[in-house]
Amino acid sequence: MRLRLDKFLANKAFGSRKEVHALIKQGLVTVDAVVATKKDMAIQIPEQIVAVNGEVVDNRQQYYVKFNKPAGYVCAVEDNRHPTVMELLPPEFLTMGVVPVGRLDKDTEGLLLLSNDGVWAHRIINGKKHISKLYYIEYTSELTETGLERIKEGIVLGDGTVCKPANLELLEPGKAQITIEEGKYHQVKRMIGAAGGEVTYLKRLSVGPLTLGGIENLGDFTYLSEEDVEKL
Repeated sequence: MRLRLDKFLANKAFGSRKEVHALIKQGLVTVDAVVATKKDMAIQIPEQIVAVNGEVVDNRQQYYVKFNKPAGYVCAVEDNRHPTVMELLPPEFLTMGVVPVGRLDKDTEGLLLLSNDGVWAHRIINGKKHISKLYYIEYTSELTETGLERIKEGIVLGDGTVCKPANLELLEPGKAQITIEEGKYHQVKRMIGAAGGEVTYLKRLSVGPLTLGGIENLGDFTYLSEEDVEKL
């Protein structure tokens, strides 16, 4: 991929074009260990190595990320009322067009995927692809036998929303795990509510074969391997 040097660095969140030009003028930018002197210099990515102040710049253009989302953040690029998950991630994610793949509720924790590959993202959130999502639930009250059966068979919620059959495993009183293949609005909370309970804590543990492995702490993130990307 051929790019202008200043555009490449601006996309990587080294500042505005004007700020990037200043870095180049100060002799702080090198291409293949040679000091760059032209802001409009054409570089070949990923073949050429760009560094700023001696630090090599990550030259990836496609981003596939898994993130352990804390509660209190919305899955959006920007929001006027609430902090967003993007505020917890490197600034280059915004300039490179990285966005959440699907959503987790503001008070839900756990595995969130992000990417700037729209085709890949659509495949994941499209319920027809049968990608399972595993959640850990804590809830109050007791789930009714009728409600549990409805969840397993494919519950229809009060507003007519049809949910696919889900696998609900009761762990102990007030705690369960559920596997679904969709991501409808407040789906898990509404399903548990329809069965007589009220969710007090919700955490997504996995999406397909991807888990929280390697990002066990809230706020941790890592890049997916090519193998992980292909799995989904």
